[in-house]
Order: sequence, then C-alpha cells, then structure tokens
Amino acid sequence: MAVAKTKASMINLFKHTNKRLVLLCILVSTYSALLVYSAAYSAGAGMSGALTHIIASFGGLLIAVLLSQIDYENLCAAWPIWAAISLLLVILTFTPLGLNAVGTDDTAWLDLGIGSFSLTFQPSELMKITFIITFATHLSRVQDHIREFKTVALLGLHAAIPILLVFAQGDDGTALVFIMIFLGMLFVSGINSLYYILGLAGISTAVPILWNFMSDDKKARLLCIIPGYIDEYVGSVGWQQYESLKAIGSGQLTGVGYLEGGKGFWFARNNDLIFTVAAEEFGFLGALLLLVLIALMLCEMLRCARQAQDRLGTYICVGMLSLIGAQSIINLGMNLRLLPVIGITLPFFSAGGSSVATLYLGIGLVLSVSFSQQTRRRQGRLHGT
Repeated sequence: MAVAKTKASMINLFKHTNKRLVLLCILVSTYSALLVYSAAYSAGAGMSGALTHIIASFGGLLIAVLLSQIDYENLCAAWPIWAAISLLLVILTFTPLGLNAVGTDDTAWLDLGIGSFSLTFQPSELMKITFIITFATHLSRVQDHIREFKTVALLGLHAAIPILLVFAQGDDGTALVFIMIFLGMLFVSGINSLYYILGLAGISTAVPILWNFMSDDKKARLLCIIPGYIDEYVGSVGWQQYESLKAIGSGQLTGVGYLEGGKGFWFARNNDLIFTVAAEEFGFLGALLLLVLIALMLCEMLRCARQAQDRLGTYICVGMLSLIGAQSIINLGMNLRLLPVIGITLPFFSAGGSSVATLYLGIGLVLSVSFSQQTRRRQGRLHGT
C-alpha cells in the first residue's frame, strides 16, 4: 500500500511539475557549473573552488522541486516564522559573528564555521526570498484598498525594513535589488501611477544631496563609467571593468576555448564577472546562450504569473521575476561598463553557496504556484466546478 502511494506521488510530481522551468534550471545549473569550474581552474583552485557552487546548484534544484509539493498559500501563511528567521540572521551580522568576505567592504556575512571547518552565509540572500513571501502576502491582503495613501505608506514601511538593514550593512547593491523587487511587485498591484511620479521626483531631488555624502570610492565607481573620466580611473577602480571588456572582446564569435581563458587573472572572475568567462571562452555564441537561458527563465516566470489563479500567486512569481531580472541587468551592466561595480552577482551563474541555494528556494515558490494551480484545476474538474 505504501509503495503504491509513493509511486502515485512520484507520478503526480512528474506529471504536474512545471517541466519547462525545471529543464531551464537544469540547463542553467549545468552551464554555470562549467563556468565556475573554469574560473576556479584559471585561479589555480581546481575543483575545490567550484564544489560548493555545484552542490548548492543541484541540491537547491532538488529542494525546489520538493518545495513545489507544499501549497504556496500554506508557505505564505507561515510568513511570521520566515520573517523572524531572516531578520534574526541579518541582525547577527552586526554582532561579532558578522564578517567581511574577501574583497568586499560590507559586513554582510555570518561565520558559521566550527573549528577548522569554514562556512559562511549571507543572510540578506535569504531575506530576499522571505521579503517576496511577506510582501506578496501583504499586497494580497490590502488589494481592495490598494490605492489609499495609508495602504501605500504601510507597504513602503514594509519594504523599508530590509532595505535599511541591508544598507546599514554597507551593501548598497543588495539594497538596490530590494528596491527593484518592491517596485516590480507594486507595479502589478494596481496602485495609482501618481505615487511613482512622486517617488521619481523624490529620488531626483535626493541624488545631488546624497552625492555630497558619498565616499570618494563610491563617487569614483560612478565616474569611471562616464566618457571623459574612463582613462582617469582605468588604473584604479575602473581596472576590473577594463579587463572585463578586454576578455569579452577576445572571445570573438566562438571563444578562446574552454579552460583557456583567464590568463590575465583579476579579482571576482568567478563571481561578479562570471559573464566574462562565458564570453571569453565560448565567445559571442556562449554569451548569447547565457542571455537566452536567463531570458527564457524570466519569460516562464511571467507565464506562471499570468496563469496564477489568485493575486498571491501572481505576486510571488512577479517578485522572483523582479529579483532575477534586476540582478541580471545590474550585473551585465557592470560587466559591460554600462553601470558601476556594486557587487551584484549574476543569478545562478556567479559562484556562491548561499546565493544560489536561496535562489532555488524562490524557484521552489514559483513551482509551488504552478503545481498548486494545476492541482486545484484538476480537483475542480473532478468535482464538476
């Protein structure tokens, strides 16, 4: 009996799981594993430098598929638990447990290692996913009066909590990603466009004021991408992007060959600049493949959002779409010297354990929306509704 029930569950899982999204995740994880290993190889780190990423990628995908079996409404109903956990972990970064990762200037990681065993975790990555859960729940509950000023103000206060906490860590890039998730989810909620106009006016007014409070390093990161200032900073803060463009250009159409790139090694080739590995070693075709895979994932999440039968499911899918879309645009802009370097990873591709694993938790939420909607339609047909 137990065997038959397990078999039926497995058949149900295979039949009703969003196979397009799972297939895209497998392709992305495989391609990213090749790129991260190559970056580690060129740095002399060998397999050890890529093992964490590979385990997080395929282990995370497995967890995402299992998570899809839990109804997203039940997951969102437990939002106070997820919020408390993520808030606690972020707050711990302000204690002696917090640390700066090599090459960063923000205290955004936790040292969870024991003895000689080294283990670090970035709580803000988990907070992105819990924010999508809590904000989607908040939006769905206030949908009937979404245009009221009090409602919008409370939604803004909700978003301000993670944004200010991450900003206090010194991680401006992640704070920007939270803002983009907030705006993306708010956009589909139907709020009055006047609030966007007021927000844009406020930002335009604040920019010249904030400039006066920015450190010289942050000012230089912005100036080094502006024509007329590029040559001045190419030997300092603009060096990474200069080398990135050289590597991208050297790949031409088909690339210099797998494991043949990175001869002029520079910092973060396996992380922020992972796109350059694809462009250098596999050329324009390899870079195009990476972009197509990300675009197809975004399109599939948009399809899931459009087909969701309730607002909660739509908001979850749009939240993940905004997260992956915003990070991808910012990271690619950094690689192509169109945007300043602010330490934003390329989703699924950049090396990392906590970032990749938590992204797959978000994919699990999208899969849950898709799976649960199919289950409800099937049950509706069975009951003649």
